[in-house]
Amino acid sequence: MVIESVRWPGGQTVAAVLTFDVDGETAHLAEPRNQDRPSLLSMGTYGRGIGLDRLLLILRKHDVLATFFVPGAIAEMDSTVVERIIGGGHAIGHHGYLHKPNDQLTKEQEEAELIKGIEMLEKTMGKKPIGYRAPLWEMHDRSLSLLKQYGFLYDASLQANDIPYEVQIEGGELLEVPGTWVLDDWEQFAFSGDWGSSFHIEEPDKVYRLWKAEFDALYEEGRMFHLTMHPQLMGRASRAQLLDQLITHMKSKPHVWFTTIDEIALRWQAGELSFPVMDQPNRDLLFPAKGDQSHDH
Repeated sequence: MVIESVRWPGGQTVAAVLTFDVDGETAHLAEPRNQDRPSLLSMGTYGRGIGLDRLLLILRKHDVLATFFVPGAIAEMDSTVVERIIGGGHAIGHHGYLHKPNDQLTKEQEEAELIKGIEMLEKTMGKKPIGYRAPLWEMHDRSLSLLKQYGFLYDASLQANDIPYEVQIEGGELLEVPGTWVLDDWEQFAFSGDWGSSFHIEEPDKVYRLWKAEFDALYEEGRMFHLTMHPQLMGRASRAQLLDQLITHMKSKPHVWFTTIDEIALRWQAGELSFPVMDQPNRDLLFPAKGDQSHDH
């Protein structure tokens, strides 16, 4: 048994995928009580403002493109978010409308969130998004089929591999570009003053060592380094310097392909890239007690 490398374009060794969830104030809407917590919500305001600007400057410094997932409500509330991202040549994906986790929604609610987010992103960026990331990475077992139904090419919410893979669903296939909590800044930096929360603030140097080690290991295997960040967290000055340092290290190695998820998906669609097909878990086997109950409540 071996871990196979991917044949990346141009003989590149590893795909380096930098992504940002520009949640803004919607990051905190899952808890209804947060509507009366302006200090908490202002953390999101920071993210879509100075935090986003600081990160865009670092990407421009390194001439690196990234993928930004934007909730429709943020695009509606502040159209400059989309304008600034597109101005840097970056890709934009769908991230819900109000950042509601799909597993807590009915089918009708999930579909409404999807449609409203599509409409708002299309209005602000002039075209429909081809990619999607579920708020909080929480998918429902119907979510992939809904994405296919509404013309999405890829999803970036699951965690079953460290390279992209094809998912066979009703109506065809979808490309899954998986992430991992190991490479997510929320686990490292999120803190909101909820004293019962298990989150605490890590030192940037510790996080740099963690992410550098993961990149180096994936580089040796010829896989994909997929980093997930949030401007309200990563846009703070010391953490932005962490990202600057990390990109510098990544660029010090030969044949690193910095790319957007949109480009990976479009090359896959064109037949220029091929990835394994992975089956979804057998829900009937895993959850026999559910029997014939509908999961679409």
